[in-house]
Amino acid sequence: MAHSTILTITGDVQLVDLLREQLRDQSPAGRRMVVAGTIEEACSLLPTARPRLIVVHWNHVIRYDELNRLLWATTVLAHGLPVVVVADRYRIDQATTLYRMGVAEYISRTHHLGQLGRILSAHLSPSPRWSSHPTAAGEPVPPAKAWSAAGQRISAANVV
Repeated sequence: MAHSTILTITGDVQLVDLLREQLRDQSPAGRRMVVAGTIEEACSLLPTARPRLIVVHWNHVIRYDELNRLLWATTVLAHGLPVVVVADRYRIDQATTLYRMGVAEYISRTHHLGQLGRILSAHLSPSPRWSSHPTAAGEPVPPAKAWSAAGQRISAANVV
């Protein structure tokens, strides 16, 4: 397995320990976690840490405009970088806003406690449908993805 870095943005040591434990159970080797205390710090770490996944602990300290800055910073990278938001409590209105902003996943720490490692591992594993191998005859080819000027994903069919 290729080494993969997870950039985690939190000040909660218990959450970091929980994520490390669950990720270790999913795959004991090949993963490292870099922890940033703020989104600003995380943005400055992007070029050097070269993460394959970003985990944001959504709490009362983080604001939407800060998250937007992080999402924008990920759009200029050479590869797609999923951003997973872990909230202490699930809120439908917040989920809707964050998905519209472009996060890959919005999960609740309380509702998904035992599944966090599995959810994060799924975002780190290469998906066979997006691999560079040619598809078998008759299999649908996924549409190419591009980024609009606003930083949102759009399908190739909509790109002019």
